[in-house]
Amino acid sequence: MSLPRQRHLQSILDIFFRGWEGKTVHESSPSNQILSRYCENYSSSQFLPGVALGTVVDGVRCESIEDLTFEDESIDIFVTQDVLEHVFHPGRAVREIMRVLKPGGAHIFTAPKHKGMLKSVRRAHLREDGTVEYILKPEYHGNPVGDGRALVTFDYGYDFEDLLSEWSQRPVQVFHTKDHSKGIDAEFNEVFVIRK
Repeated sequence: MSLPRQRHLQSILDIFFRGWEGKTVHESSPSNQILSRYCENYSSSQFLPGVALGTVVDGVRCESIEDLTFEDESIDIFVTQDVLEHVFHPGRAVREIMRVLKPGGAHIFTAPKHKGMLKSVRRAHLREDGTVEYILKPEYHGNPVGDGRALVTFDYGYDFEDLLSEWSQRPVQVFHTKDHSKGIDAEFNEVFVIRK
């Protein structure tokens, strides 16, 4: 079973990244096994609080996309699906992903971009002592690990692509696709691509 945005991301891989199945692909916080079924060199990770980064626990690698343990230029395609709205420092995360991508590689991802919201809004901030400061009422999305809840730290608006370009120092492609035959038609359906 998959969501429209997951099918859209898969479609973008198939159309614009032919042969991706033979590339080194890493997915942060996967919510299903679609990509792992087809990719020979697929790896994935989740953020596991209290676990050393780069450590594998019960078959799950612990990584923080704000501080990846991968070598520079070691990954062809880095995938995040609805992850950037849950990190406290998305700029740092995007820079880290750019660091680990090989030249010619790409970060392919989804993140909800709110209609009618001109400027992105921070919802929560991480204090130096590790506690969370809630700027807006706490909102959570589903999480495949832990207690099943992931705090939303940002609501992204129309300036999202500008922020992504600033963070990555690269242009951002945005794909808007409606294809009823493939089940690609829903709100928050954009797929973003940043190439290195």
